[in-house]
Amino acid sequence: MTKLEIEAISDKGLKRDNNEDMISVSGVMLRNDSLTLPVEFGDDSCFYLLLADGMGGHEHGERASQMLLEHLKDFFLVNDFNEKDFEKEICDSVLAFSRFMNNQASEEGQIRPMGCTLTGVVWLKGKIYVLNAGDSRTYRFRNGTLRQLTIDETERGLSGNPDDSKLLVNCIGGGCVGTLTLIDITGRLRVGDQMLICSDGLTDLATDEEIESVLSQSQQPATDLYELACRNGGSDNISVICAKIAGVMD
Repeated sequence: MTKLEIEAISDKGLKRDNNEDMISVSGVMLRNDSLTLPVEFGDDSCFYLLLADGMGGHEHGERASQMLLEHLKDFFLVNDFNEKDFEKEICDSVLAFSRFMNNQASEEGQIRPMGCTLTGVVWLKGKIYVLNAGDSRTYRFRNGTLRQLTIDETERGLSGNPDDSKLLVNCIGGGCVGTLTLIDITGRLRVGDQMLICSDGLTDLATDEEIESVLSQSQQPATDLYELACRNGGSDNISVICAKIAGVMD
């Protein structure tokens, strides 16, 4: 039995007119909303925390993130996975959906095809996986130290200037092939750890040290991280999931 204490928030921030981020708490969708809840599930169950960030500057980013998370909700509802097949099946499903979004964008004449990032954690029948495509991030926080578990799939602009905007080299849709990375972290979590899943609306505006300070002290970490990003400018959509490992029973 795994016990989690979850807080999640998704908001447009201070500068954007709309919110292209979306959160899925095992199929419960959040956009411009928040939730706090305890969760318990057994080793024979499936539970997931996912975040998708619609690509800024592309058309229908908010639609892309919602479509992807709804697709994955259906994927988890319909399939009865086993450990052997899960990794291949979810990667194949996301790849196929990336092609679908690109085809949809082409049919609609979108100049900059809709697309989004994806990151999060899946607990599946005793296994734990981190998922990643793009530059949204999943972290583990333990004993005051933040460790990034995902890799930002980005590169700098052609000039090489570190001040240039970052460019995504992988995403779902957006004209990309759309590849999904899975990391098996089974056995690497323990009671007291916190999982942090967030869009770059937080990480572009807050240092690791600032995030660590909040996670070390806060009783409502997602809300306080959101407020930190707003204090630092709030220039992008801000979405944060914090999940504390409150208990694990064999």
